[in-house]
Amino acid sequence: MLDLPSGSRVLDLGCAFGYGTQRLARCYRVVGRDLDAGYIDRARHRLPGVDLSCGPAESLPYPDHSFDGVVMLDVLEHVIDEEPVLREVARTLRPGGTLVLSVPHQGILAQLDSLNLYRALVGADPPFPTEDPSWPASPHHRHYSLEGLRTILGDNFQVEAVRFSGIGLAEIINLVLLMTVRRALGSARWYSILQYVYFAGYVIEDQLSIGSLSYHVMLRCRRRPTAS
Repeated sequence: MLDLPSGSRVLDLGCAFGYGTQRLARCYRVVGRDLDAGYIDRARHRLPGVDLSCGPAESLPYPDHSFDGVVMLDVLEHVIDEEPVLREVARTLRPGGTLVLSVPHQGILAQLDSLNLYRALVGADPPFPTEDPSWPASPHHRHYSLEGLRTILGDNFQVEAVRFSGIGLAEIINLVLLMTVRRALGSARWYSILQYVYFAGYVIEDQLSIGSLSYHVMLRCRRRPTAS
């Protein structure tokens, strides 16, 4: 969905442990950034030649118009405030550049959200359902309508393509892992290992769609030349 020429410079914002970054690196000159230092350490072992940095999405250490493309997969719903993040994306993305953004969709399947269900079942005290450092300050996994996303993106971006995917099964897998391994057994280490089962389910589920009822929505956007 990125649809850029080979060799383009791309920022994987919220790159986690580098799975998507590695795939992007096959075609593009990729840069990765994530808030979680543990994820960045794992990504550096996976991708020793890739420029990776640890820090917040609302403060990017890159010059204006640094990138031809920016990828944000399941990131926006975690940040405390979307506006400064998208402002930084617009600043570092060249005019006419591409933003690919995916978020949980605000539909009937939103009630399957494993992070929100975990918090509803066990409360707000540790252990948290995620190691994401932003969770204590923003302990809710947001879901977005297509109309809401267009509003948040504002005048800086023009939405060119929309893709719905997922039927919520990966969320059920993650909730089981959270309740048994992370909560009952109290093992963050084993959860981080078994979490790959959830990731695999997510990748498989990404090939499935029930239209606008799907769990995820992905947008391809073009940065307007007049973006602020």
